Amino acid sequence: MKQIEIIKTYSQKRCLVVDDVPDIRASLKRTLIDFGSTDVDTAGNAEEAIDLCRKYQYDIVLADYNLGSARNGQQLLEELRYNQLLKNTALFVMITAETAGYRVLHALEYQPDDYLNKPISRESLRPRLDLALLRNEALIKVKEALDEKRINKAIAACQNVIEEGGKFQNDARKMLGELLCSEQKYSEALGVYDQLPLNKQPLWAKLGIAKAMAGIKEFTQAETILKKIIQGNNLCIEAYDLLAKIYESQHKLSLAQHNLEKAIHMSPISTVRQRELGRVAESAGDLNASIHAYRAAVKHSKNSSLEDPEDYINLANGLTRLATTKPSEAAKLAEEAMEQVKYLEKKYTKHPVVHAHSKLVSADIYQLREEPEKAEQAVEQARNISETFKISTIEDSPVSLCINCAKAFMAHGKYDEGEALLQKIAEVNEDPQLAIEIDKLLREPVTKEGIQFAAKLNKQGIEQYQNGNLEEAIRAFQAVLLELPNHVGLNLNLIQALISKNKEHSLSEKEIAIIESGFQRMGELKTNSDYTKRYLYLQKKYQKIVKE
Repeated sequence: MKQIEIIKTYSQKRCLVVDDVPDIRASLKRTLIDFGSTDVDTAGNAEEAIDLCRKYQYDIVLADYNLGSARNGQQLLEELRYNQLLKNTALFVMITAETAGYRVLHALEYQPDDYLNKPISRESLRPRLDLALLRNEALIKVKEALDEKRINKAIAACQNVIEEGGKFQNDARKMLGELLCSEQKYSEALGVYDQLPLNKQPLWAKLGIAKAMAGIKEFTQAETILKKIIQGNNLCIEAYDLLAKIYESQHKLSLAQHNLEKAIHMSPISTVRQRELGRVAESAGDLNASIHAYRAAVKHSKNSSLEDPEDYINLANGLTRLATTKPSEAAKLAEEAMEQVKYLEKKYTKHPVVHAHSKLVSADIYQLREEPEKAEQAVEQARNISETFKISTIEDSPVSLCINCAKAFMAHGKYDEGEALLQKIAEVNEDPQLAIEIDKLLREPVTKEGIQFAAKLNKQGIEQYQNGNLEEAIRAFQAVLLELPNHVGLNLNLIQALISKNKEHSLSEKEIAIIESGFQRMGELKTNSDYTKRYLYLQKKYQKIVKE
């Protein structure tokens, strides 16, 4: 593109300069005008910038990292993208004097179009901004399609850029590979990366290959690629993140946690990664690490677009559980947990699912404090709130929040309320894998996928029972119930195996408690349930055992 054409391009772009120093704002504005821009606005902090972006659609944003306000430049970029106030076709250039490695890495994670170090002069800015602008213009059709949320059109536009050749064809390849992976077209993505010479693959291509390999479940190959990347560049945060996902897929939770912790050591202010570590560490059984991560997620996201009520709920739950193992710290931990609940109830009063879940969490805290009446009252308040849930409420709430709220109801013995919520989630769900996750918690699966999953897990226990191996059958049914704790048929199978065992050996108090717990999880069956007759028969047998 000729110089006069570049000047003409600048003249068509609306620009925004964000810096907390008035002289620097004025200087950058004059520089952009010198480049050919005729429409340049300025903001002194992130809040002003966000307000301006709500009014106008900017094509180029130059923002300082340190804005001397509640939000920095990276958080401004997060906010603009989260609220869709900045189109894909827009350029966002971060300018900073920041030297702390973890801050630089975190800012780069949100992929500004360029990252420039201060001091900035007209001579140093021009070539970098020209290049970013030219790259943006070359990929404009791709980005326009993304703004329209037409992924297939964006994929086709990438392919056109590649076919035409030119300076930015590899940028198009990078975007194409990412788009294909996002659409789970992993084999096609590998084909894109294979177009690059094996000995000249850039870092983004190696990461893309690893991601695609993981997508087709070639975990060993993906792991090998990522370890080589880290060996050559131990600051590649994306490699650690992807390794963590691979290890979690293989149920290697400690390794997943370890890699997330390495990534967080380099970029500790990432809310999303701290949240992920909290979840993985909890699954790995490391309650202290989980609590520490959720504390960080809450701290770094408060009053931002990344703030999530589930972080507060998970933190409060973790603190409550930890308090049961540390009597000397129980009061302090319970107080911190209640602080999270109070914040939720104050900020999310008009969000029914959050409000109900916060009541259930507070019930756990009251139980910890040995205040049973308050605990019972909190559960009843949650139950009353759940009666107001509408389909629109579920549609407007994160799926994980709704599922965890349903689990909390069940944990307090309110299986009907929990199941009613799960069934509402199932009504609006279109994801087959999520259908299985929902069915795992229902007393009677409602989807084909859930029914097949339950039948497959149930098979071993039935075979052992039919062969008279009652101890093995009991163990098999208990293992299955870890996956499907509320399934009526599986609970009845376990109860029947235990009652059959009682004919030869009297049941222990623990085994009787297992039967009682099974009946409690099933609750009252619907009159038209296929299990009703068997349920009533086994209940009579159980009552007879108890009386003996």
